[in-house]
Amino acid sequence: MAPMAEDTSPRPTKVKGKVAFPPPVNGTSNGTSNGTSNGHSCAAEPGPASPALSASSSSRPSTSSSSPRPQSYREPEPSNGIRHSQSHRIKSFGPHEDDAGGPRTRHHANIRTYSDDARTKKFPEIARPVELMRNSYDCVVIGSGYGGAVAASRIARCEDPSGKRQSVCVLERGKEKWPGEYPSGVLDALDEVHVSGQFAPGWFPQTMVQNGDPTGMYHLIFGRGLNTVVCNALGGTSLMNANVFLEADKETLSMPVWPEEIRKDPSSLDKYYDWARKVLEPMPYPDDWPELPKVQLLKKQAEALGMADKFKMVPQTTRFRNGPNSTGVEMAPSALTGQDCTGVNDGSKNSTLVTYLADAWNWGAEMFCECEVRYIKKAEGREGYIIYFAWHGRNRGHFKANLHDDLMWVHAKECVFLGAGSVGTTEILLRSKEMGLPMSDRVGQNMSGNGDMLAFGYNTDYEANAIGKPFPNPYNPIGPTINSIIDDRAGHENPLDGYVIEEGAIPRALAPFLQTLLEMMPGNQAPTGESFSEKVRSSLANYKSRFLGPYAQGGALDNTQVYLVMSHDSECVSNRTSPTCD
Repeated sequence: MAPMAEDTSPRPTKVKGKVAFPPPVNGTSNGTSNGTSNGHSCAAEPGPASPALSASSSSRPSTSSSSPRPQSYREPEPSNGIRHSQSHRIKSFGPHEDDAGGPRTRHHANIRTYSDDARTKKFPEIARPVELMRNSYDCVVIGSGYGGAVAASRIARCEDPSGKRQSVCVLERGKEKWPGEYPSGVLDALDEVHVSGQFAPGWFPQTMVQNGDPTGMYHLIFGRGLNTVVCNALGGTSLMNANVFLEADKETLSMPVWPEEIRKDPSSLDKYYDWARKVLEPMPYPDDWPELPKVQLLKKQAEALGMADKFKMVPQTTRFRNGPNSTGVEMAPSALTGQDCTGVNDGSKNSTLVTYLADAWNWGAEMFCECEVRYIKKAEGREGYIIYFAWHGRNRGHFKANLHDDLMWVHAKECVFLGAGSVGTTEILLRSKEMGLPMSDRVGQNMSGNGDMLAFGYNTDYEANAIGKPFPNPYNPIGPTINSIIDDRAGHENPLDGYVIEEGAIPRALAPFLQTLLEMMPGNQAPTGESFSEKVRSSLANYKSRFLGPYAQGGALDNTQVYLVMSHDSECVSNRTSPTCD
């Protein structure tokens, strides 16, 4: 697509703070694009930021660049009817906020969201009711994580030669949830759990399971050979990932699974990393913030392994300062709760919801939630594709018997972009193949779990403080989920021998069950040659956590380190019935 000059006219937006146009980002998402026509141009470089607009506007931006720009409308405050010239931001009383005099410490990480006070505004909802969906769009994007959101942002910016913008529809299976609405405890999290797939542990007969709210945030997918956890919500799994922004190493990119162009020139990806970096704004944990026990413990362990030179702080898409992000959404500094993997409520996570999706909405994309795409068919008698989906809204999910037989549809005139994740996209493609869409027999084969492993250093000799809590001690916080890394990817003759080890944090929702799970987990390895005093100390720490709770200082769980290990799979798995592929 040929680049063209950026249209720098102000555009209204419901996103908090000032409107800023991010750089173009394409080619970095995991998805499949079909039928994209030539002759469309995309805005190539970001224009200057527009003046600050309120959280509400009188109308949405038009998909045509020739349409007049509607004026922004600022809602009056209920108490006095005064209109504000700038939108409210998240009220975060976290342990650190930027002042003219630098960061300062507060006594409590007390997060106050928009819904807590009638005088403050709730986050704007950018998804539309399904009843307002048109029957046809230029492009339909399935999924809203790092694949779908990037595609929606880029396609929404495109224009045809006449200057008409592309109409974009985004379909998301989950609900729209913003910071302050994510579960923070056990009961809240249980309401958001959805389980499906083949539950077949080695000692248990194979059973097909399908339980829970199909639009719940936490989707556990069981399979023979691989189990996965994904997030169903507007923003996809970016809402509950661990925020790490780590580029692929050259050894990995030299492997034969990559296209020849990348193998010969790994630096060809640098410009795409730069584009993503400008939007997601990764930064390491600040040096002048409180030391995190779990980071210090990983550093000690790196030194003990003789790998001190491979220990470093890792860039992460967590905000450590107030102010708008690259797309104009007002953000708050991290409250260091360690709750990232269930959805952090302090407004510090630069997820796709507050970056690419906010930008796509600003350029006219229409988003619809609780829409589970079942399959895709080639349109008969006209160009494009028909996307069939089950709508779970208005409590329709209770009618499970006929929900997937009573499907709705939307027409994509030019292309469909599948960005529903490695599992979701593959499922849609396989169902579409069964419905007659031509496809390779290799679809669903050679899937990889990235060699991911979750390990624990249970009841160590040092404090780890790695269990999340909504209101941590600001002088001894948990921190974001991942902050540091032991990077052992380079220098191996075989790239498959490379790996990274990161410290982690367990969210509060799992804290009550953690000790029992760790003590019953198969494959435990206990130290040998302990002295009598060491055994006594270990036993006392166990009892302390058991009777005083997971947050008891000096208890076994307080001294438990969490390890997140990323490596390479030596075998691959299949989305079909066989556990492994050839």
